Amino acid sequence: MKWISIILIVLTLAHSCKKTENTVPVIEIPMGTLELIESYKVDVPEPSGLSFGPGKASLLTVSDHTNQVYELDMQGNVTRTYDYTGKDLEGVTYNPDKNLIAIAEEADREVTLLDYSSGNVEGTYEIDIQIGAENGGLEGISYNMNNKLYYIVNETNPDLMVLWRPESGKISEEKLGFAADYSGVFADVDHSNLWFVSDQSQSLYKCDYSANVLLKFSLDKLKYEGVVINNDLVYLINDATAELNIYQIKK
Repeated sequence: MKWISIILIVLTLAHSCKKTENTVPVIEIPMGTLELIESYKVDVPEPSGLSFGPGKASLLTVSDHTNQVYELDMQGNVTRTYDYTGKDLEGVTYNPDKNLIAIAEEADREVTLLDYSSGNVEGTYEIDIQIGAENGGLEGISYNMNNKLYYIVNETNPDLMVLWRPESGKISEEKLGFAADYSGVFADVDHSNLWFVSDQSQSLYKCDYSANVLLKFSLDKLKYEGVVINNDLVYLINDATAELNIYQIKK
């Protein structure tokens, strides 16, 4: 009986050690720091989504109040308002390869393509993803010139990044799990990174193309819903305050 007890103890200890060895370590995300260097009021009600225009010389945004598309100068002044009126616009991106603007429409899970020069509608496409709450749908879109794909984020329920192109539809989807919601996405083709902004987490995330988080930045305000990056400058647009804020990434 004594020997049986000793054997049981040894087996229990061995099992415990094996279990400990297989435990997945908790990875702490490194934190970065942003410094606000400029802030501009934008004459667009509830601006949502942000993109560079041609040559990074202008900015594009949409309003989920007027459901129109606007072009801004780099100080946030409106230089053009497109005639197109959509429904529940939340994300926008410019495709320099085809001179197109792509707009994400949240509730219907649709992407509409406009000709940048004329403003004419070139097509509307339904994005094939699970339908959750209407106000938790498509929230951000960014075109990646490196692989000719659009990166689309579904805000929540489900938390998804979809890779898509008009000619062939959905290429793949990636489940996201590092933020409370996803308000905007930007494909940084110069450095092969993705950037995500989260309203509810009040954070900005630098990721690789597979959406693995490399760096996290805390933001000083809620309701940032669009982001673009130019080297160490971060442009963020705020839905609640109608501000274009420019931050510098501190080294």
